[in-house]
Amino acid sequence: MAITKTAKNMIQLGAGGSYSTARDGIRHQVWDTRYFDAAPTNATYYTQPIGAAWRVGSKTKNETNMQDSGKLPNGQTFLITRIGVALISAYEVGATSAVAWPNASIIAQAYVNIMQSSIFEIRIAGREYDFQIHGRQFLPALCINGCNDISGGAGAITRIGDTIVNGWVKLEPSPIFLDELVSFNVAQLVDNADTTNIKAAGQPLNNSFAWLNYNYCTMQVCLEGFLTRAK
Repeated sequence: MAITKTAKNMIQLGAGGSYSTARDGIRHQVWDTRYFDAAPTNATYYTQPIGAAWRVGSKTKNETNMQDSGKLPNGQTFLITRIGVALISAYEVGATSAVAWPNASIIAQAYVNIMQSSIFEIRIAGREYDFQIHGRQFLPALCINGCNDISGGAGAITRIGDTIVNGWVKLEPSPIFLDELVSFNVAQLVDNADTTNIKAAGQPLNNSFAWLNYNYCTMQVCLEGFLTRAK
């Protein structure tokens, strides 16, 4: 059915809903965080907003800046231009209640072990994935922290040095567009075919989760891009 030009203009004016057709455009990031279980587990980011259950409490803006579960609010769109992954380290409280900082070499190596057995996928509802990347690609091509056997106690730990990368990957030439109220998430799939020597209890991947769990470390995924929001 044909409509008049006036009707068409009125429909376009209504496209902005209660917030009009004027929009802000800003560089923005949306982030979410996981904590580590004592054994290897997958994680799905951006499904639990501020206020959701988190360990023994509730998520704050420090853990995520998502206001809704897995979607942008009405009136907002977001163009994802790059993704970043990072470890957030914490500290352990010793038996004497004195702060005992965990060994940085072991923390770093545990993070590397997990990333080298992880796949990250940006998923929009209804599709298998829109972006897929191996965790190793957030790390240097050769990443050795230099932590040796810790069975001899603190004196047996040797720290050789650090290899630093920025932990970000650009989505060029195919940025991902998120429309308002469209469900999305980022999945972290942790697996390794070598279940006897890598993934089994007491082996590197399993121990990496146990160590980061014990020391209250977390992992954060951040999506950076261009946000528009209705005024």
